[in-house]
Amino acid sequence: MKAMAKVRIVPLGGTNHVTRNMFVYEYWPDQGEIERIVVDCGIGFPEEEMLGVDLVLPDVSYLQGKEKTLIGAIFTHGHDDHIGAIPYIFPKLFSNLRALPLFASRLTAGLIESTVKDFGLNLNINVTEDNTLYKLGHFSFELVPVTHSVPDTKHVLIYTPIGTFYHGSDFKFDFTPVDGKAADLQKMALAGKKGILCLLSDCLRVEKEGFTPSERLIEETFEKEINNCQGKFIVTTISSNIHRIQQAVNVAARHHRQVVFLGRSIEENLKVAQRLGFFKIPQNVYLKKQKINTIADHKLCLIVAGSQGQEDSALVKIANNIHERVKIKPGDKVIFSVDPIPGNENAFYQTIDKLSKLGAIVSYSDILEDLHVSGHASSGELKIFLSLLKPRYLVPIGGNFRHMNHFKNLSLNLGFNKESTLILRDGQIIAFDETGKVHFEEILDLKTVIVDGLGIGDVGRIVLNDRKKMSEEGIVVVVIPLKRDKKRLLAEPEIISRGFVFMRMAKDLIQEAKMIVRKILERRKNLEDWQEIKNEIEKELQLFFFKETQREPMILAVIININFPKI
Repeated sequence: MKAMAKVRIVPLGGTNHVTRNMFVYEYWPDQGEIERIVVDCGIGFPEEEMLGVDLVLPDVSYLQGKEKTLIGAIFTHGHDDHIGAIPYIFPKLFSNLRALPLFASRLTAGLIESTVKDFGLNLNINVTEDNTLYKLGHFSFELVPVTHSVPDTKHVLIYTPIGTFYHGSDFKFDFTPVDGKAADLQKMALAGKKGILCLLSDCLRVEKEGFTPSERLIEETFEKEINNCQGKFIVTTISSNIHRIQQAVNVAARHHRQVVFLGRSIEENLKVAQRLGFFKIPQNVYLKKQKINTIADHKLCLIVAGSQGQEDSALVKIANNIHERVKIKPGDKVIFSVDPIPGNENAFYQTIDKLSKLGAIVSYSDILEDLHVSGHASSGELKIFLSLLKPRYLVPIGGNFRHMNHFKNLSLNLGFNKESTLILRDGQIIAFDETGKVHFEEILDLKTVIVDGLGIGDVGRIVLNDRKKMSEEGIVVVVIPLKRDKKRLLAEPEIISRGFVFMRMAKDLIQEAKMIVRKILERRKNLEDWQEIKNEIEKELQLFFFKETQREPMILAVIININFPKI
């Protein structure tokens, strides 16, 4: 029986979460070479239990050995969870990065270049135009303008010999956008009329009824907040939210305040946006950060990075009262024009607490509405979206399982049958054959790839579990000095506790623990089998400490082998 051609969709970033977006579309002809294109390559943010972790990356081990089949990559917008993993992943896959053509809109391309600048990468980025068809092997595609919380966001219409796919990542329908550029509903309707085999759709805000408010509302809120600000007016938001920063600048200019940008991410993003014409600030309004202290507080507006309470960010340094140029004084007002990213709540609210303690008036969305509007479509917009595109199959993306399940219920209410909406497990590959039928194929075992300092992928779950255990229960180190040639104990075992018990207050407990160690060593005839000795000590002390304290510290036995020099 002759093999049928097919298109496969591979979610390398997983599907049951909001970030780490990376999809591979594959064309498998009935004979000949497989072709693959990538859509987005984003980072994820560490969960609270991922102690010491900087970033989480998509697992691209599936692509290793298949690099020659990759014929292009397309990027939908400039948020880090869609472009931030490029400098970590692409060098692993390609020795010659310029051999792979990348496609992105003007601002997205500029933000990618800014993202990879510190890594010294030389990419082949093609800046796309609307209403233009691009060809990659058997694939062709065009971009569809949409509105989101970063300008120049696009969806991707992907044409294949099997059918048309619509990649609808993060979006909303803002009918009064700040830059006047609304989503192209006409192009969506035309695509729907021609026929969409499968739609991948943002589903993050599907639980919300009605329509997501326009970004333009934020400027009215900034206006109200600045009116009664006696000191510095400080605004913090996501650094890629160019439109929101523009609105803060507009309000500051009307109130004759000079604007200072603090934080590398904001400064770099605004340089790119200004160079490309997506951001404007009058020369007489902009103030270099070195001159902050030359202007009275009531004449200042600071736009500050670190809205999620990120360690070492400009805002956190201000909150910790260690920023070199900015000190909080009574009368200063701090506006959090953002909601906490799930998992960041502790850092977010701790930063608010610290700023409040220093005397600032802090406004955030828990106490004041209209300080933040989402960049994601609510159920009302999603209903219009699905009605315009009329896809044969739907795959919700960019949300957790509850969002995907709610999206399925919404599609049922619009008349789609229950087989039409496909809720994918992490790593689930789906395929569409020449008849247009869908098949669930293999499930990839996606690993959690972690960036920890300079290491990429060298920290796994075992190490994270050890860190978590140490942070919760502490650590006990047992130091055993042995004389190698005599195979005997040289001195009393030393026990060191950190984060478990206060040594001076637990002398009896420590002495009993030392006795347990001595007994193990005394009954051991062969003191050369160090690994077995260590395992036995760690196991027995674990049981002893739990019995005495109901706590389970990490036990680490260290055997020091000493040979005295001959005199």
